[in-house]
Amino acid sequence: AASLLRMIKLFKLVRLLRVLQMEVFRDLMKMVQCMVGGVHTLVWAMVLFFFVVYLASLLFTEFFGRHDVDHVYDHFRTVPRSMFTTFRCAFGDCTTIEGQPIFDHVRENYGPIASFFCCCFVFVVSVGIMNVITANFVESTMAAAAKAKRANKTARMHDTDLWNSRIVTLVRLLASHTGVELRGMLSEQIQDLCKLQVPSEVIDRVVRTPEGCQALCELDVFECDHEYLSDILDADQSCICDVTEFIDGIRRLRGEPRRSDIVCVDLMVRDIQRQVRETLQAVREFGNR
Repeated sequence: AASLLRMIKLFKLVRLLRVLQMEVFRDLMKMVQCMVGGVHTLVWAMVLFFFVVYLASLLFTEFFGRHDVDHVYDHFRTVPRSMFTTFRCAFGDCTTIEGQPIFDHVRENYGPIASFFCCCFVFVVSVGIMNVITANFVESTMAAAAKAKRANKTARMHDTDLWNSRIVTLVRLLASHTGVELRGMLSEQIQDLCKLQVPSEVIDRVVRTPEGCQALCELDVFECDHEYLSDILDADQSCICDVTEFIDGIRRLRGEPRRSDIVCVDLMVRDIQRQVRETLQAVREFGNR
């Protein structure tokens, strides 16, 4: 019975996890991931803030906890009590139980120097330490969000089911707009597909259709490239693109621009320049004979 109960609880947990993967909970899960990514920074921020409060509390106890002064002594008579008061003052709640500012009583009983010291503490904590902690925490959460986004995009880029289904959609759209009827599975019509020549205007019409635009967006092809897709895929400027060139071009267009793409183009251009120089040198030598 106990094992059955554990299985039921596990089943409920799995169902809950599946529910949280729904689109409506996407922002919630993103915030949770960011919070988890910033926990390490938050812990160290708590350690830093604890030591700052502890050191300030030692000073406050030494200065304000020695003499029985109304509205001041009760808040700084011991180190733990002083730490609690210092913590409250760091967040702006530096008042007595009657609602009177503690620092006003400090100024009246200990002079302007003690009041100036208290003001410096509040300024350093609220403007300096708090902003530093906030900046580091925000940076950590943003880094965690960016890491999660990259992981999701990488998983989507390696999702073969997504790639196959969207490419099939695009190929069928190209075939239908070209006037070719494809029946059954495309894997059974490979030879016919390899012979299919798609004009540039057909590609332009396909990318303007809702199905084609959605398929390209789900394949992480930027929407700003859709308008120029036929020109991008037409390497020889023949205004005709076969299916294999189309599929290979879509595969290369997926995702963010990569440095490797730029390096590859640079190396290819250098190789072309070398070949042109060799050809030019050969032509000159032939002309001098």
